[in-house]
Amino acid sequence: NPNIDMVSFTGSTRAGKQVSLAAAPTLKRISLEMGGKGANIIFDDLIEDDDDMEYFREVIESGVYNVMSNSGQTCNAPTRMLVPAQHWEFALSTAKEIASSVRVGSAHEDGDHIGPVVSRSQYERIQGYIQAGIEE
Repeated sequence: NPNIDMVSFTGSTRAGKQVSLAAAPTLKRISLEMGGKGANIIFDDLIEDDDDMEYFREVIESGVYNVMSNSGQTCNAPTRMLVPAQHWEFALSTAKEIASSVRVGSAHEDGDHIGPVVSRSQYERIQGYIQAGIEE
């Protein structure tokens, strides 16, 4: 549309490329936010003594649940949790415990659970991200 001067887009890299191509013939300015992988950074000063470990656990729990909202399919999901190295094992076991407790069910079912992903290709993309995270 010649009346549009700028396009702002948030989404996948693939769609961002299509937006760029569509905007190029008229030299529209574009702003793209693609990919996600927001960091959830937990700094060392959160844990000053052993009494703070329960709060640290709550922060880890909150971070895991934030990733799970909308079945983990949000562009701003904080999918990279960075914790102080000396507390990595605790954070890992806590995150695993919390994630394992999340129930997956039908989107048509009432209750406290997350629904499945939208398509087979989305499922495979998610599995790829999980594998990349494991390898990193």
